[in-house]
Amino acid sequence: MQTASFAAYWYLHVPSWVLAALILLLLGRLALMPLISPSNAIMRALAAITHPVIATVGAMTPRVVPPAAVMAFAVAWLAAARLVVLWVAMAMGVRL
Repeated sequence: MQTASFAAYWYLHVPSWVLAALILLLLGRLALMPLISPSNAIMRALAAITHPVIATVGAMTPRVVPPAAVMAFAVAWLAAARLVVLWVAMAMGVRL
């Protein structure tokens, strides 16, 4: 298995990094939700960045599910997508 250089396999590295960043931002938003008011600048920034992901997962999730659970489902979907990227890399013989 060959070591992955960024220049040669940027199409695997960039999606992996973006998915990891979104997962961490969603976990941060989920952890800070009970501690910080929604009008705080940090929470508004986290909400603005993660809203497209939450809206997409929310469209597939029944309305009965609370918002915190929708965020948890979003983390699970993003983790699954990151696993797919890693499996593609492994199938190509690349170590990320």
